[in-house]
Amino acid sequence: GTHQPRQRHTMMRPRALVAFFFLLLLSFSEGTYIIGYWGANAGGHTSTLPQLRTAISKGYNVIIYAFYDVDTKGGLNVDPGSAPAPKKSDIGSSSFKYLVSLFGGQNGAAPTLTMSPADWAQAMYNNFVKLRGTYGFDGIDIDLENAWGGTGDQVVCGLRAFFQLMHSAGYVVSMAPQTTALTPEVSTYSTGSWNSYAPLADTSIIQYVDIVAVQLYNNAVPYNDPARYAAALERSFTVTNCPKCNGVSCQVRVPSNKIAFGWPASQGAAPSGCPGLPQGCPYGSKLTTLYGSQSGLSNTTGVMTWSIEWDEAASWQFVAGATAIHFAH
Repeated sequence: GTHQPRQRHTMMRPRALVAFFFLLLLSFSEGTYIIGYWGANAGGHTSTLPQLRTAISKGYNVIIYAFYDVDTKGGLNVDPGSAPAPKKSDIGSSSFKYLVSLFGGQNGAAPTLTMSPADWAQAMYNNFVKLRGTYGFDGIDIDLENAWGGTGDQVVCGLRAFFQLMHSAGYVVSMAPQTTALTPEVSTYSTGSWNSYAPLADTSIIQYVDIVAVQLYNNAVPYNDPARYAAALERSFTVTNCPKCNGVSCQVRVPSNKIAFGWPASQGAAPSGCPGLPQGCPYGSKLTTLYGSQSGLSNTTGVMTWSIEWDEAASWQFVAGATAIHFAH
């Protein structure tokens, strides 16, 4: 993008250079996302740099560092339980997107705002740019889950403004809502609860979002059917009672090229498993089979997992299953 640091590197012949940039463009505009969270020492499995390098060599192309916490002034602070974030340039390969996950470490909670949503958004943006200067992050992921503080609606409005600032500057915007936070089975918005992400993925804001990686674990999948759920997100559904953020439509419509459903890497990674799915969670090769049998899933744009640490502990079964899926995109 426009924010790549300048690097000195050896000259390539023009034709090779053209081919190289074409492949680069292909990998990020049409590409399949294989997304993994890393850094939180998940499940007691230590997060290590060699593990991260192995993950990328096996096919992960979006690494989400877990986690940074966000405070009431828009400050970004590394979560106390996380391994130190490596610089992108120290990881080795640069053929991946490096995102920083916000909120997930503070038990998925938001602070109570004492400033306007627009000012909070601007502060988060400014602090992201500083963080990027140190670590090389390409964008952010929102992992708000449980408690949205005393000003949940203002947090939603602030995040919408933040997405616009980020995306307009060429940074990646990703989110990982729980199924309860984005569900066509419930027709209303409830702060920090049912459809709490609807105003973050509606027709007025989705152009500023790159990846919607709904977690299809720990909570039931709408309709108990991932492909039917994907179809409902793509077709659109409308939610009432949304906060009155600037321009909010609360008509959720997520293009298939932005949907990358999340799955646990192995048993234990998601304590409640995949409730409602008759076969349980599709681990490893079962994920390949599930996507191979459902065009509604292979038409989405990738998969996400919690987490790289769990995947390594399970002999990399998730990334093996994920890279074997033939996605339409």
